[in-house]
Amino acid sequence: MTVKKGEKLSATVETVGLSQREFLTIFLLHSLRIKANYPRAIHQDLKNTFTGKVHSYDYLCKISNTLVESNHLSLYTNKGRNYYQITEKGKELYIWYQENFLERFSEVKKVIDRFMFDLRGSGENPPVVYELPEEYRSYFSKIISVKDLVRYVTLKAAFTKKPIYMGEIGDLLKNQFGWIASNGYLYDLSHEMEENGLLVGRWESEKRTKRYLRITDEGQHHYKQIADSAAFQVQEIQKYMASVVMFLKEKSY
Repeated sequence: MTVKKGEKLSATVETVGLSQREFLTIFLLHSLRIKANYPRAIHQDLKNTFTGKVHSYDYLCKISNTLVESNHLSLYTNKGRNYYQITEKGKELYIWYQENFLERFSEVKKVIDRFMFDLRGSGENPPVVYELPEEYRSYFSKIISVKDLVRYVTLKAAFTKKPIYMGEIGDLLKNQFGWIASNGYLYDLSHEMEENGLLVGRWESEKRTKRYLRITDEGQHHYKQIADSAAFQVQEIQKYMASVVMFLKEKSY
């Protein structure tokens, strides 16, 4: 997916792999662990923390009341105002969300941080100690356009090292970003980039085992657009995931 000029692309809770119900449940449990609060104040905190989407006040109240019915929250009145308060059962549910979501979000965010650092030259760049676990790769592919990322990395490499072959790109993705794509995907994408005139290739020998690629004038022309598109997407996802990880990382009391 490439963002066209003037087009806006914002991250949503669905983008980072949470349903709206799950997201609001986690936010409520996290917020009310800190202190009991009334609905309007909770909703304002939500808007201040997550600016990428308009969150319905009515739906927030609906989820809150559902949690009251399930005994994860309790409801009391003070000076004519209703307050929600987390229960012991609610604290246990929050811990369950930490155990089931925090590791996945944290590991994927490391890969996203590395791509963002490469794209913009700033921010966190956690060292690659191991590859993104296999069970998280499909999730990573769902929340971001891996096609744009691989096209960006390929064209950047073609600018700085001539010629290249897709096996090198696979190693680069693994060693620099801690994420890998299948060889089949990489070669299919390189074939598509050749068809679109971004790259031109030649076989190393008649055995056709290694195809060397060079960037074309067309590829150089579109490189910045592809890089900007990838950076915009990664930045939006990064901001949202950073906020979710932040409140899932906090210790439970």
